Amino acid sequence: MSLATETCQADAGKLDEIAAEMLASELNEWLVLGGKLEKTFRFKDFYHTIAFVNAVAYIANRQDHHPDLEVTYSRCKVVWSTHSAGGLSRNDFICAARLDAL
Repeated sequence: MSLATETCQADAGKLDEIAAEMLASELNEWLVLGGKLEKTFRFKDFYHTIAFVNAVAYIANRQDHHPDLEVTYSRCKVVWSTHSAGGLSRNDFICAARLDAL
């Protein structure tokens, strides 16, 4: 089963470093840094950046799992972590995979 087809779970527990790195290897250029999963997406202009941000918001709301976003004119940095788990959970990788599928 692909991560992008999975659904986030409310009780997702924290992954150990090895499990997180294994899941990250299934994604497209996401980095595990300091207990967080992050990637910067680049766009040709503000309109496309905000369209992406809106798509992220839609996915996050549907999965009830929300990232930190850093938005500028032509880029959006997305950072996932599961605050309730105290680090990375499978939910973070599910949502990252859904963004890769956009």
